[in-house]
Amino acid sequence: CNDKVGDGTTTCSILTAKVIEEVSKAKAAGADIISIKNGILKAKEAVLTALLSMKREVASEDEIAQVATISANGDKNIGGKIAQCVREVGKDGVITVEESKGFKDLEVE
Repeated sequence: CNDKVGDGTTTCSILTAKVIEEVSKAKAAGADIISIKNGILKAKEAVLTALLSMKREVASEDEIAQVATISANGDKNIGGKIAQCVREVGKDGVITVEESKGFKDLEVE
């Protein structure tokens, strides 16, 4: 699953690079800034529609750990801790990460 599904950072990077490339081409071709802005807004709507059609809910703790592991640059320990935090606070909860001087692994308030 990790080979196919991630947290979206790579997708975001690719889309941003493509927007920059297309804006550069449009500027070089003499397009005015308003036309470029309108093109970006139109492209944004198309991308959002496409992404929304592909999304799926991540439900299980294992799935959350997989996505969190990808976000943590492949660190399964951190991915597991994040999944544990999500389980503790729920999907609408807030997770705050702070540096600690002690040895506590996970603290839920």
